[in-house]
Amino acid sequence: MKYPYPQLNAEMPGKEEVLTLTPNPATRDLLEHMADLKIENLWDRFEKQQPQCGYGLRNLCCRMCQWGPCRITAKARRGICGRDENAIVMANILRALVAGLAAHWRHAHEVILSIIAAAEGRANLPIKGETRVWELVDKLGLNCSRDNLKEAALKVAFVLLEDLGRLTWQPLRLLEAYAPEDRKEIWRRLGVLPRSGAYEVLEALHMTTLGGCTDWKEMAVQELRSALAYCYATLFTSSLATEILFGIPEPKLARVNYGVLKADHVNILLHGHSPVMVEKVLEKLNTPEIKELVHKVGAKGIVVGGMCCTGDELLARYGIPTVTNIMGQELALGTGAVDAVIVDMQCVIPGLKIVADCFGTQIITTCPSNRIPGAVHIPFDPERPETLDKDALQVARLAIEAYARRDRNKIFIPSSTTQALVGWSLEAILERFGGEDKIARLLKEGTIKGLATVVGCNTPKVPYEHSHVTITRKLIEGDILVTTTGCCSHALLNAGLCDPEAANLAGPGLKRVCRELGIPPVLAVGGCVDNTRTLRLFFTVAQATGAPLAQMPLAFVGPEPGNEKTVGQGVSFLTHGISNFIGFPGPLPVPLPSLREEATSIDDLDRGSTEVTDFFAGEDLKELLGAKIFTEPYPELAAQAIKMHIKRQRWSLGWK
Repeated sequence: MKYPYPQLNAEMPGKEEVLTLTPNPATRDLLEHMADLKIENLWDRFEKQQPQCGYGLRNLCCRMCQWGPCRITAKARRGICGRDENAIVMANILRALVAGLAAHWRHAHEVILSIIAAAEGRANLPIKGETRVWELVDKLGLNCSRDNLKEAALKVAFVLLEDLGRLTWQPLRLLEAYAPEDRKEIWRRLGVLPRSGAYEVLEALHMTTLGGCTDWKEMAVQELRSALAYCYATLFTSSLATEILFGIPEPKLARVNYGVLKADHVNILLHGHSPVMVEKVLEKLNTPEIKELVHKVGAKGIVVGGMCCTGDELLARYGIPTVTNIMGQELALGTGAVDAVIVDMQCVIPGLKIVADCFGTQIITTCPSNRIPGAVHIPFDPERPETLDKDALQVARLAIEAYARRDRNKIFIPSSTTQALVGWSLEAILERFGGEDKIARLLKEGTIKGLATVVGCNTPKVPYEHSHVTITRKLIEGDILVTTTGCCSHALLNAGLCDPEAANLAGPGLKRVCRELGIPPVLAVGGCVDNTRTLRLFFTVAQATGAPLAQMPLAFVGPEPGNEKTVGQGVSFLTHGISNFIGFPGPLPVPLPSLREEATSIDDLDRGSTEVTDFFAGEDLKELLGAKIFTEPYPELAAQAIKMHIKRQRWSLGWK
């Protein structure tokens, strides 16, 4: 059954619709397998939550003090403190964005401190990304000897660390180094240049506490300022810092999907967002000691697979197969073949441990701020890295030893595997195309109509992965080249859209380009912090065409808003003049609540507007930034809207 939400002009799927529409046959097989075993997963819990709170869905519920919670209704137009609808909605959006900022801040902090520990000789970690180190030395104007890589990496790391936490006014160094000049001028005029990641989180929380700011327009300014801190102090920092440690990915063929698991092997999944600890675990899994242990427990070998963004990182660098994303993590354990999941930070849902206990899977946590009751905890602290090798070896041993406890009567591994060409760094894309001028020419002549990035989390409010795959198929049919990251990328990888053979699904122009270059029409560029690779691609190509970013045929597409981090992803692109196309009504924008409580169908309702929605989805923000937000929960209609936007952008430039 479907769950209608007429106040949102949308509906949510029941489990039956998920089974019908999810594009990955392995998902259907595993959902049915877990149902047969009577093991609960997130879709079962989602149905128990129906109907969801209509006030919360529209961001009209305020819980920012102990007087409430308050909700805006026809009879109560203000909260107890006097906050009106616009102030409540905007405060909720702002808090969601800075929660995501804090998550990426934590990721960036760990990687930066790991660089410092490596450069100072306190951690047995490599600095493989020499090219990235010298690029940053030049862009940041640092005085470094060219024959001392570690000294240069150390100086770069301290600049990145300062951008994370500076409390006095100074522009972000990475923003000054990488942002387009025309955008910086707009941000200066609007007064939205940030100080640091930490400062903007503090300011946003201060503004939205009881008795703080109630002018929604000022909170909207802080939203844009926080989005720029999110982009340049955490996303850019995390992505570039990881490249300093582990190198810049290069294209390679890989296999993905649930079928990469093997019943007679030790199956280990690496899950989370920060690859520092797992890089060392990978090293230990290849030691003679661990190989001997594998033989001792009776396994034929080790299969290492990835989930979420740690999986994306390992896939891009080494071709290690990914299995699934945030909403598939319980399904992966449902195979009964996963012996251990090694998790670091973020997107590790509590249900993972519940399902793990049904199959005897060992959960090992490695991040001090990500703890799961009942899991083995072996933390990695980049400020105390002296035990890193010993701890990584212990993690590897525990993972192998779990194989002996596996319940083989519950093993069910779907056979689905998919080929993908992965490892698309900015440098790899430009090299394969022959430079940004070639991409610019293909855009101008219309062989490629536009560039879109389809990214973001998953949500049970739409059929699992259906929107990601449906929209992307429609875009490549329309000769639009797609990049993807994060949880969305797993959906597109498993659907075969990142395989060079998917060129057959593209329109004639894009198909010809893909065939000539040997590339897929969808380029997986990494984890969610690697949206910076797409942003830099957009910057580079726009500069080559001579057109401002806001006039380019570009789009940010987030079909399944879920995690709070997705708010900052979208607004980061928005601040650069790139319009957002969002799926099921997320926190931004929020429809007007119906004043006609007797309404029974979508036809009785008008989506309406508020000052906040008019700002983000109307012409107000477009006048300031050159972009706005479109919301469309139905993927076929969303794809049409994106293609029309690309077409209008081309018309405005006079491109055929």
